[in-house]
Order: sequence, then structure tokens, then C-alpha cells
Amino acid sequence: MPKAKTDSFIVEVPLEITPSEEKRLLARLEAARQLYNACLGESLKRLGLLRQSKVYRAAQKMPRGRTGKGATQKQREAAKARARAFREANKVVGFREYDLHSWAKQFNHCWIGEHLDSSTIQKLATRAFKAVQQYGFGRRGRPRFKGYHQMDSVE
Repeated sequence: MPKAKTDSFIVEVPLEITPSEEKRLLARLEAARQLYNACLGESLKRLGLLRQSKVYRAAQKMPRGRTGKGATQKQREAAKARARAFREANKVVGFREYDLHSWAKQFNHCWIGEHLDSSTIQKLATRAFKAVQQYGFGRRGRPRFKGYHQMDSVE
């Protein structure tokens, strides 16, 4: 069921901050940018390893099957078996969102951890993983690394 549409309004108000607050904000955004780039690089590396793995190639060769209306029981079972095989391949290589979260946890203990809290680090890792995942599915192009002053917002 689609989400109900309601009127929405956006107001942009410029921040009035002191130079020291601006310096702290820019440091946090720079730390977020560097963390995002590191997570993006690690995700792309793991995607490459996934595509090279024998388990993944075996899962690709399995019959696709179908789900939904009109699909036979045999087609549904084939689709479930193929999905299980892909999940297993992701697990073997470590190409899962939570594997990237645990990899990014190391940044809590360096200078980045002084500027970002653990939930922000997890959100940035998720953001990088989702971009690479969409690229892996063929839905989007190869994700790009962020350049200096290109990280404008952090969740």
C-alpha cells in the first residue's frame, strides 16, 4: 500500500555559528568523509572477492526459478535454493552489512573516533555498503569516492 501523501514544506535556515564551532563541524564532516571512503573501498574489495569466489559462481549457475502468483512449487524451491546459495556466498566472503559494521568498529579507536560516535560510524558504513550492493545488483553505477569538502550531511 503506498504511503499517504501529505503536504510537506522545507525551510532552509543558515546557521549562525562561531569560528570555533565551524572548525569543529568541518572536522567532523572531514572525518565522516574519510570513514565513508574507507568503508566504500573495503566494500568494493569484498564485492570483487565475492565475484571471484567459487561459491558465488556456483550460485550464479543455478536455475533462477520464480516466486509469486503463477509459479509452480518447483520454481519456488529453485528460487529459494538459489537465494540460500547467494546468502552463503556473501557469508563466506564477508559481504554483509554487519560484517562491514564490525570492520568499521576499528575506527572508534583512532582520531576518527574522537569526532564521530559509534552510531554515526555504523550509519556511514551502511551508506557505503548499500551503494556497493546496488552496484553489485546492477541497479546503479560504480559508487564514487567523496572528494575534499564533498560530504555535506551525516545521519
